Amino acid sequence: MAKHHSHQDCDVCPTRAQNPVCSVDGALSRVQDVRTTSRYSAGQVIFYAGNDPLGLFTVQTGLVKLEALSPEGDAHTLRLMGPGCILGYRALFASEPYRATAIAVEDSQLCFIPKTEMLKVFEEFPAVAMNLAKQLSVDLRRAEEKWVQQIDHQAPSRIAEALLFLTDHFSTQSWTRREIAEWAGTTPETVMRTLSTYEKQGLIALDGKSIRILSRPSLSEKAHRT
Repeated sequence: MAKHHSHQDCDVCPTRAQNPVCSVDGALSRVQDVRTTSRYSAGQVIFYAGNDPLGLFTVQTGLVKLEALSPEGDAHTLRLMGPGCILGYRALFASEPYRATAIAVEDSQLCFIPKTEMLKVFEEFPAVAMNLAKQLSVDLRRAEEKWVQQIDHQAPSRIAEALLFLTDHFSTQSWTRREIAEWAGTTPETVMRTLSTYEKQGLIALDGKSIRILSRPSLSEKAHRT
């Protein structure tokens, strides 16, 4: 179970300025009165697909992924979210169950605001709802771009794109072959074969879980091949 800590001071939160909720003038003191913080171990589920939304989550530290299952039961990573990112707002706005499961990729601390309190914040501070609507639009654009990329490109290109994206955005995290496969929309076996090929071509260096990019221009060229 996650451990709850309800007395952390929001004024010293390092993600405050990045947060679409807490960055709104006046909203911070309101949020501090109603939120709790929780710690999740790597691999721990934060919420499950199919559950009704109970509120809004913000990543304070660590890394969280949204994972969905295909009809065949294959896991696909929809998004990766680090400090300052918001989880669960789409389901909250739509008044429908979560469509994906949120899982801590590494030890993480999240802030939680209950649904009833969040709706009151929306009424009192319309700019908060507007910020989340903007974030929803950005997330939709990114999802569309990823969808098009996965349709137009073969698995090796998607794996090259995944390596570049994960290295650029989460450089301190070591990614398993399965996690790369879930992001690239392919299988761990295909990832292992492709990584071996890229290593032989001098594009990357493999050392256990560690993957180091040796030739970014060449790997970028692979990522853009159809």
